[in-house]
Amino acid sequence: MAFADHREKALRDLHSYFPNARFKQMVDLVQQNALYIFTHDWSKLDQIKLHLRATDFQLKVWEALLKIPMGQLTTYGGIAKAIDKPNSFRAVGSAVGNNPVAFLIPCHRVIQSGGTFGQYHWGAIRKTAMIGWEAAKTLNV
Repeated sequence: MAFADHREKALRDLHSYFPNARFKQMVDLVQQNALYIFTHDWSKLDQIKLHLRATDFQLKVWEALLKIPMGQLTTYGGIAKAIDKPNSFRAVGSAVGNNPVAFLIPCHRVIQSGGTFGQYHWGAIRKTAMIGWEAAKTLNV
């Protein structure tokens, strides 16, 4: 799952990741479960299986991201401590930036230690909007 601003570029990007795949636009239960996150707490989803290509370190970082509750934030250093690599905050930043799954693996919940939101793979404006949206959702629960 990713955010895309241009359909043709998104299709080219998908093709570069999956060169032997055929793409067909359709609605199915897997897609509906993934979209459920936008109307309900992501932790209440039925199990969604992701096939990720990554290093062991990246997978540990992404698994730590899944433990950040909706509406809450942490820092790169906080993630580094959570995976028992307290001095690897820069490597954590790289792993967070390489997360290929928008929103379901919530890398948008990681901010800089000084409190600034920082960059985001799919755009800083989108990150700010998602953080605000989640904060509003959790206040209304």
